[in-house]
Amino acid sequence: MAKEKDLSSIREKIDFLDEKILSLLNERADLAINAGKAKEDSIKYRPDREASIHNKLKDLNKGPLNDEQVFSIYNEIISSCRSKESDLKIAYLGPEGTYSESALEDKFGKSVIKNPEPTIKSVFEDVQNKVCDFGIVPIENSTEGSINLTLDCLIEFGLTICGEIEISIHHNLIGYNKPLPKEGFEIHAHEQTLAQCKGWLDSYCPGVKLIPVSSNSQAALNASKSEGVLAIAGVKAADKYGLDILDNNIEDHSSNTTRFITIGNIEPVSTGNDKTSLVITTKNEEGALYSVLLPFKNLSLNLTHITYRPSKKDKWQYSFFLDLEGHKNDKSVKELLTQLNKLSVGVQVLGSYPKAIN
Repeated sequence: MAKEKDLSSIREKIDFLDEKILSLLNERADLAINAGKAKEDSIKYRPDREASIHNKLKDLNKGPLNDEQVFSIYNEIISSCRSKESDLKIAYLGPEGTYSESALEDKFGKSVIKNPEPTIKSVFEDVQNKVCDFGIVPIENSTEGSINLTLDCLIEFGLTICGEIEISIHHNLIGYNKPLPKEGFEIHAHEQTLAQCKGWLDSYCPGVKLIPVSSNSQAALNASKSEGVLAIAGVKAADKYGLDILDNNIEDHSSNTTRFITIGNIEPVSTGNDKTSLVITTKNEEGALYSVLLPFKNLSLNLTHITYRPSKKDKWQYSFFLDLEGHKNDKSVKELLTQLNKLSVGVQVLGSYPKAIN
């Protein structure tokens, strides 16, 4: 009897808090509406402002909810309140059910208009042509490296990187839960996914025909149309297309992570926890890369990533993509750019933006 009385008391307190939380949420939404009216510009989304909110929540959080749970809750609160200011339209690599869609929801929440596109290039085109406010595209995987199409589009379109997000990637073998023929069936997935699952595929599906497709969600769609096709994709894709998970976590490395970037036409201000992305094109001459990297060492700037692509302007000329800690308006990064501009290289700032919250 005493336990029932205690439980009743706890539930009354929860009900009271729910009423209070709901009232505060609507009060926050009213303030968001007023903030939208008070803004002197038309910018709908401030990644630096939202990053500062998350960083403050991380400092304030004492549990029992962990930081990831708090961020998930507040992401939807911020998304819902932002939608009261204006609609935000986001392009992403589709179709529905891709990891890019998951990254979109983790970055912008669900209270946005989502616009799936068939290619990375068409995501860039949507943003450049102002069909969408922002785009979400993959740029790097922890096991398979850079996404070359994204790197090429960053140079071609000249849009700004204004945010990043890291997603843990867990691949599943999905299809209809029925006996498969011993031969004559295929496994569809994005080419990077096939590479990320190579060890598992070699062990459990030797000799099976592997078909690379534009996205894992497209693979799931293909599997939904044919019992002779299996797909490798995420849980969201399996749910979207009514497929069963036949085996889960088949990626070769449990730490498999993909980094996505937000592309747009805004420049976030410094938050104190930022990253800057550059592309530097050198001439084909002795010591060219060394001369580029030396200022990073002299200024004690942490270079977090470097990769390269052919410049496509001249044979054997390369463009180097570099990420470093800091914002382009920081004193040390300003000095870096000054020193780089004195060299006989091409320098383009792709963006300064808040670092992904881990």
